[in-house]
Amino acid sequence: MFLLRGQFIYKPALRQSLAFLMACSWLLTFAQDPEFTQFFNNPVHLNPAYAGSYGVQGNIVPSPRLVLSHRNQWPAMSGAYVTSGIALDSYVRSLHGGLAVRVLKDDAGKGTLSSTSVAAAYNFRTKITEGWYLNLALEAAYFQRNLDWNKLSFRDMIDPSQGFIFTTQDIYREGFVKGSDFRAGALFHSKKWSFGFAAAHLNEPNESVAGGTSVSIIPIKLTSHVSGSIPVNSRPNLESTLQPQVIFHQQGDQTLVMSGANFEIEPRGFIRDSRMTFSLGLWYRGLIGTSYRDATMAYIGTETVNWKFGYSYDLTFSQLTPGTGGAHELNFTMYFPTAIRKRFFCPDCDWHILNTDPWQGGGEQRMGRFGDRSKWWNGQRVKRSRQIGY
Repeated sequence: MFLLRGQFIYKPALRQSLAFLMACSWLLTFAQDPEFTQFFNNPVHLNPAYAGSYGVQGNIVPSPRLVLSHRNQWPAMSGAYVTSGIALDSYVRSLHGGLAVRVLKDDAGKGTLSSTSVAAAYNFRTKITEGWYLNLALEAAYFQRNLDWNKLSFRDMIDPSQGFIFTTQDIYREGFVKGSDFRAGALFHSKKWSFGFAAAHLNEPNESVAGGTSVSIIPIKLTSHVSGSIPVNSRPNLESTLQPQVIFHQQGDQTLVMSGANFEIEPRGFIRDSRMTFSLGLWYRGLIGTSYRDATMAYIGTETVNWKFGYSYDLTFSQLTPGTGGAHELNFTMYFPTAIRKRFFCPDCDWHILNTDPWQGGGEQRMGRFGDRSKWWNGQRVKRSRQIGY
């Protein structure tokens, strides 16, 4: 058993230190994977089947999406956990699905234990029935973990009255491991509801940083989730929705649940010719089958057509709360507009005319057979009866 340097154990702080070690023990046995409180703003991290989903599940048009996330857990303690992530995903019509690339960086104890992973995912989308679709995804990742042994403090280094003054007899180890990791996911969704399942660490990679023949297998992690969007109020100047979601993570003999809801309001006419929504949320996280309650989380966010910003704070349920500082998390999402294929009605020729550019009016103009200057899509006019779907 080792302690992060700087976590001195003196008698006045013994109770808090023991509680800290118990919390770390739980993290080491269950949470090998960094988790974000704002999973609803980081969907590809939750399930690769969300790759390329923006614009597909009821939005205007499929658009590339860039998600930046930063989480600082227990900032008041010297051994804080800091996690940063970036994810880019987009729907690709020619591939009948979405692509995603994400990078995750996790740091514990100011560089004592750090990990980095780079992952790429493909998501295939197919229509099941009217209004319902099925997404099937695979993700491959490369990861590396590094443990700085020079920042570790061992039991034989402690003097009961003076703290860490001795040199450890523990043998120095390499403290580095790398490997591949695989994940799969499925998502059954409509415009307002989604049901998903994901399985991570399918190959059960070894993450031991002790070197030599040491083995520490990451067990398969199963995730199931359900989310919805329930209209609450719809007025000419105000629209509001309730967005509940429940997630279950099962890994080893532990099952973690995260549940709650965001309440979103959209004041119409707040900004002329623009769309802006505001969200407030309350969430809970804890272990099933035990009395352990991890935290409750509060969320506030705003979103426009081109971007979304969210902030959340985790309030820990333990005696450690005053000394940890909880957890702060920031999320910023950018949406990149793509060519919108709008449907237009031509009264003279009874055709559906498609527009390729929402800002410039795009589309190639040619003389139609009735003398109308109609817009063309890929050199051909599209009949009114043709249905264009994503």
